[in-house]
Amino acid sequence: MAMRAWGLVLLVLGGAARTGTPAPSGCTRIADIAPQYTITYGAAVQGLFDDYATNGGSAGCVDCHFAPPPEPSGGLDLSAGASWAHLVNVPSQADPQFLYVVPGDPLRSLLFLKVNCDNPGVGGRMPLFGYGGGLLPEQQALIYDWIANGALPGTSDTVYRDGFDLRGLVP
Repeated sequence: MAMRAWGLVLLVLGGAARTGTPAPSGCTRIADIAPQYTITYGAAVQGLFDDYATNGGSAGCVDCHFAPPPEPSGGLDLSAGASWAHLVNVPSQADPQFLYVVPGDPLRSLLFLKVNCDNPGVGGRMPLFGYGGGLLPEQQALIYDWIANGALPGTSDTVYRDGFDLRGLVP
């Protein structure tokens, strides 16, 4: 329990460290979800971007974040073949002090904060208005694990290969 409390402290301090940016709040608890040790970007993460709906329908991040002219929503293209390059170490158009994905650090990655927190520090939770039912905690945890594993474009298993679970530190 103390480890999870430290995760919350780190999340709050991380948000407060950004100039003039409130700490993330209203975040979904994922610490009790079993971590995924091997994640294939295309099948798992891109699969969520393409269709995360669990309510029998079809809904994906790419419904808004795709690249036809003039540009995707928020300037972020999450379509297959383009998403990884538009996420990893790329500053957010909404607030350049945030990177969409900081490899190895989900708590500093706007992508994770946006799907996990009601108030991620810039804008609101994605998908907006719970479009398509929103992302389940297990889907949010998958994004966390992919980023914690180094946000690799292929199959990742770097952080967890020895069974070391960092997610126990997350609230």
